[in-house]
Amino acid sequence: MHKLVRDKVVDNILNRNAKLQTKILNDIQFLNEIKKKLQEEVDELMEVDNLDKKNLINELADIELLIDYILKVVGITRADLTKKQINKVSEVGAFNKRIFVEKVSLQDNDKWIEYYKKKGFKEEK
Repeated sequence: MHKLVRDKVVDNILNRNAKLQTKILNDIQFLNEIKKKLQEEVDELMEVDNLDKKNLINELADIELLIDYILKVVGITRADLTKKQINKVSEVGAFNKRIFVEKVSLQDNDKWIEYYKKKGFKEEK
């Protein structure tokens, strides 16, 4: 299986008289596995219909739980996170205006070209 699982998953497996081998992860291993799990949950969120509130809240709850564990392990408080969110909104804005950029034309020497390439944006000729 090689996967981080919720505590009760192990109990359910054991209740079926199955055998399993487990280990307790250290903080670094746990964070790595939490990140994998977070990606898994984000992928599941992407599959949910936008109007399906029941499944949206289910996936968002899973994502929020994983974020809470990351904060706990690295010693970041919710207040720290909220403060950072407020600062980022102040510095770079939010998404209130729902702006979607369809095309950007940059000069050949623009410092943002490498950033956009790393993020997977395709260059148009």
